Amino acid sequence: MAGADLTTELRRRAAEAADAIMSAARADADRIAADAERAIEERRSAVLKSREEEYRAEARASIAVERHEAMRAVLLAKTRVVDRVLQSAQGLLSEAAGTTAYGSSLASEIGEAIAFVGSAGTVIRCSAEIKPKVHEALREMPEVSVETFAGGTGFMAIGEGGNVEVDGTLEARLARLAPTLAIEIHERLEER
Repeated sequence: MAGADLTTELRRRAAEAADAIMSAARADADRIAADAERAIEERRSAVLKSREEEYRAEARASIAVERHEAMRAVLLAKTRVVDRVLQSAQGLLSEAAGTTAYGSSLASEIGEAIAFVGSAGTVIRCSAEIKPKVHEALREMPEVSVETFAGGTGFMAIGEGGNVEVDGTLEARLARLAPTLAIEIHERLEER
C-alpha cells in the first residue's frame, strides 16, 4: 500500500500545485485585465480632455471672431452716424451764416485774417449772403477789396498777390473741426 499511498499523495500534491498555478494565473490574468481597463480608461480620459480643450479653444476663437465682427459693425454704424451728422451740418452752413452769432463775430474774424495776410492789396472773397456784413466790417479799410465767390459759405482773405490765403469759410472750419466733432459724437453715442 505504500505504492498506492505514494501515488495518491503525488496526485494530491500535483492537483494542489495545479490549483495553485491556476489561481496564480487567474490572479495574473485579473491583474492584467484590470491594468488594461485602467490604461484604456486613462487613454479615454486623456483623449476626451484633449478634445474638450480643442473644443474650448475653438469656441474661444469663434467667440473672439464674433465679438470682433460685432465691434466692427458697431464702429461702422457709428461712423455712418458721424458722417450723416457732418453732412447735415454741411447743409446748414448757409443758414448759419445768417445767424446773429456769426454776424457778430465776422468783423473780428476778418480783422484777424487781414492782420495775418496784411491789408495792402488784400482781397476778401465772400459768399453773397454775407457781403453786406463784410463791407460793413471793412468800412475803415478802403484798401481791401471785396469780391463775391460761390466757393462756399463765409470768406477767404487773399494777400500778397495770391501767395497768402486765410480760408475763413464755414466749410473749412467744419473740415478742421470734423475730427473733434467725430470724437464728441462718438462719446455721446456711448452715453446712450
